[in-house]
Amino acid sequence: MSPLLWSVAAVALGLLLLFMMNGGRRSRHTRHVVLEEVKRRLRGGSIEHLPARGPRARGRLGELEVTVDLHHEPGRRNESPMWRVMAVGPVRVDEPMEARVADWGGWIDPWMQMEKVLSVPGGSGPAFTIHARQSLTLDHPVIVALRRQGPGLVAGCLHVQHDFMRAEIHYDPRPEDNRGLFAFLDAMSEISAHGSSRHMEAGRIHRLHVGRETG
Repeated sequence: MSPLLWSVAAVALGLLLLFMMNGGRRSRHTRHVVLEEVKRRLRGGSIEHLPARGPRARGRLGELEVTVDLHHEPGRRNESPMWRVMAVGPVRVDEPMEARVADWGGWIDPWMQMEKVLSVPGGSGPAFTIHARQSLTLDHPVIVALRRQGPGLVAGCLHVQHDFMRAEIHYDPRPEDNRGLFAFLDAMSEISAHGSSRHMEAGRIHRLHVGRETG
């Protein structure tokens, strides 16, 4: 290879490394900003740092014990990284179900794709499908809670079963464009509160206020 080609290759490699470093810094910045906002909105919120997994926010949302992290799944490049929410607590459903919003391609429980499917029109927000063992109607509390989020809802997936929920939500490199995570949290809080025998604070999350990355 001629010296000129070596120089061109070295410059290209340097630019690629610089791009990757900048992308990594932006991802860390976004994760930090969004998780701090989650921490602030949860009751007793905290940030935990787990070896080999990075930080996660943890706290209570209504009666739910919630954890939120930025999850990478190598086998699903179209959706990774993604926000992942685990919620344990009162969820008053008899059978598991899974909702896939917008163009989300993955499954939390792949077996759910074998169940009955209901296509739900979006109204003011994105359309979604919901898969369940039993036939559902549009007044089901899971469907109502998701539709209530309107345009705040983004591509993602929500798995609901007795006393447990898990969500996977689209991640955006810009902190201010991750409001969809909060729409899913709001829907999960409403689902948990439905059918409660006593009045409870739903922990409704309204809006994410974050600044743009500078520098």
